[in-house]
Amino acid sequence: MTGDRAIRDGGPVPRGPVFVFDDDPTGTQTVSDVDVILDASPTMIDRVFDGSRGAVYVLTNTRAMPEREAVAWVRELKKRVDAAAQRHGTAWTLVLRGDSTLRGHVFAELDAVASRDAAILFVPAFLEGGRTTIDGEQRVLIDGTIRNVADTEFAHDMTFAFTSRDLVSWVAEVGGGRRARMVPLDVIRASDGAAVAAALIESGPGEVVIPEISDPDDIQAALRGLLAAEASGRQVAVRAASTFAAARAGLRSRLIDRSDLGPDARILLACGSHTQASGAQLAVLAENGHPTHIVRPGDATRAIDDVRAELDRGRVAVVATPRAFVDGTDLASGNVFLDAIVDVAGAVASDVDAVISKGGITSARLATALGAQVARVEGQMAPGVALWMLDLPSRRLPFVVVPGNVGDRSTLLRLLEQMGVRSDASRATGEPDR
Repeated sequence: MTGDRAIRDGGPVPRGPVFVFDDDPTGTQTVSDVDVILDASPTMIDRVFDGSRGAVYVLTNTRAMPEREAVAWVRELKKRVDAAAQRHGTAWTLVLRGDSTLRGHVFAELDAVASRDAAILFVPAFLEGGRTTIDGEQRVLIDGTIRNVADTEFAHDMTFAFTSRDLVSWVAEVGGGRRARMVPLDVIRASDGAAVAAALIESGPGEVVIPEISDPDDIQAALRGLLAAEASGRQVAVRAASTFAAARAGLRSRLIDRSDLGPDARILLACGSHTQASGAQLAVLAENGHPTHIVRPGDATRAIDDVRAELDRGRVAVVATPRAFVDGTDLASGNVFLDAIVDVAGAVASDVDAVISKGGITSARLATALGAQVARVEGQMAPGVALWMLDLPSRRLPFVVVPGNVGDRSTLLRLLEQMGVRSDASRATGEPDR
């Protein structure tokens, strides 16, 4: 067992880059100055080892895939990185980044990349978004009220629904009876992370260890525990929300107060998310002079003409999928609706100066449809909202990634104002927004 001092010091840091496999683009909501690989070709992965980058995000987008496809893709990506690391004679570290509201192919993906004897560290807390792990529960802050995630719309997700109210039961429910143990908050703090190390070392193969997390110091204590367990020789597979993934990769967030593109900037705002927060944010936009063009399957041609006309007038163009699915509730049905949004964005790409994308799956589809193979994360324009610069063949395009489950009613409106767009009230008075 590693001593307390080694745990406080964090233990040895693994050599080679940290790869964060992100199941949708929202995982960059707590980091800055890092690349996101959107096209994970062997050549692109080789470039990570050729350079001096300590960390990189790889967008897997597996939350938008059926489980079998997701597992095959994650396994293939790991093989590609293993091969590149072997060619360069270096080690590498893997973190699976996932959702703080417990959606995704969590254990199927872990089993695809973990060694047979590995323990699993699962850290779903996302502090920047008001998501904590306390008293065995995953808690979510919504409109100023803290709720058990089981009492939110996320527990009724069309693909990843669950009923368990505590995390140990949730692991058994979605993990096929898998065992899990919590590491209580007071024990983590009293031991400065040693209790996390002990739980990982003592866990059986495939057993899940979940540390309770309430503030950034708890994240660091859990990280020290992980590093100490690894230093003792214990193999650990890690699945975490963005806060812990960023800490494991040695990355920090940077707030970007403004990204003013000028008064004539043309901005496309696309929303494919169907959360309650998304609907409320679109309603606030409409109240402030930015109506939504609802785009249905087969309706892209008309929407493209409307959007181009609005952009030509120097306005923000807002497009969204219908607010309710009417032809099924699975991923395939959702992608049919999203296809129309992607068609519109691709057609007007050369006419826009920036894109704001609401929804993780939406953001992944749009970024690749616009022709980007890699993006640079500049920082955060709001808690949980990342500003990317898409590296396109002819230019760099600002691209704001707004998770579907993040923000209050005015989040999208504030983002537009941060980018230099004036509200109706400021246009009428001629005064700038403040």
